[in-house]
Amino acid sequence: MRTATGIALALIASATIVSAPAAAQTPAAAQAPKVTAVQPGLLEATGPRVSEAVAAGIQSITATPGKGRRSIEVKSPWGNVYFDWPKDVKPVAFKIEPGKGANTATISAPGFSEANKADYRAAVDAVVPLAIAKAAEQKNVRTMK
Repeated sequence: MRTATGIALALIASATIVSAPAAAQTPAAAQAPKVTAVQPGLLEATGPRVSEAVAAGIQSITATPGKGRRSIEVKSPWGNVYFDWPKDVKPVAFKIEPGKGANTATISAPGFSEANKADYRAAVDAVVPLAIAKAAEQKNVRTMK
């Protein structure tokens, strides 16, 4: 026997499935930033995270090991945010910054190599979502009056 909650969840799930292709065709998706990696193989290691950061309005992320609570610097239109490395993530240096053209970004990582590709993937996968969340918090604080 189905419950009202079960039916509601099924309807929500089917609505999500139906609406997903339409969302994928939005103009914002077509305007994904062009990302350039300074080191060969870096773009493959970082996946879509750089584009996510740019789409969220982040102007740059500088990750520097060994600076404690100021190891990660995030610049956004709403101010700068600093935080430490996420727990259980190996600190590796990288920088995401605006590219030379409109709607472009560059990622660089001076210590990147095929041997430590997994470390960079894990670091970027952990840092970028945190940077986006902290920039959103900063935006909410700055825009609420």
